[in-house]
Amino acid sequence: MLKRHKVERGNQVKIISGVYWDRGRRSENQDSLVLEQVFTRRGRVLLAAVSDGIGGLDEGETASGFILEKLLESFYHQMVYLIGQGKGGKALERCVLRCFFETSQMLGKYAKSREIKLGATVSVLIIWRRNYLTAHLGDSRIYRFTDRKGVRQITRDHSDGGCALTRCLGSFPYQPPDLCRGRIRGKNGFLLCSDGFFHFLEKGMLTEMLGIDEITDEEQIERRLRELAGYGIRRGEEDNSSALYVCCGKRGKYP
Repeated sequence: MLKRHKVERGNQVKIISGVYWDRGRRSENQDSLVLEQVFTRRGRVLLAAVSDGIGGLDEGETASGFILEKLLESFYHQMVYLIGQGKGGKALERCVLRCFFETSQMLGKYAKSREIKLGATVSVLIIWRRNYLTAHLGDSRIYRFTDRKGVRQITRDHSDGGCALTRCLGSFPYQPPDLCRGRIRGKNGFLLCSDGFFHFLEKGMLTEMLGIDEITDEEQIERRLRELAGYGIRRGEEDNSSALYVCCGKRGKYP
């Protein structure tokens, strides 16, 4: 007998999203992206993440790809289950921390076996019901767009102000990610991007192109991400460039 689950629609959001991913003028792309959505007994769950392999170290594409591969495994095998069972944000935070720690240990063992060093930044966004959770290490970024505060960077760059990272995930002493939880009220946008995407961009440009009142559909999101990346290229950006934009509205706001 099939058992029907009631979805708590009062707490649901409609979501549209878009992706940009380009190697720039590099010979290879060391950035990796993930954008996944599933439905549970309690509604939609979204996972978005950007990871950027550290330049100057070995196998950057291996590091970023492996990190997001392990994140996806945790998402489908643990996080979705927790959310479907109605567990709170604390349980989800513990799951994310466990995933980061185990991934760090595995990358360390891989690096030691090959006598190399490798690592990557990682910025993660999880949305369920009207809640969001971010996890962050490195100098990729997450921006949040709202109608009240405009756009603001909600992650902290883990760098010394120059080129050197102070925190990342890989063959270095493990440091836990910065975690942030919040509620989605009204219409919100989230931009996750690698440093090759945002280097030459100002907040005014982000608001003009990706402000929540400007976005209507997914094709428009991807077109505007391309335009923003193109601006950086014209200003001399050569690095890999990756971005994900997720726009959340009240039910019925988007098709």
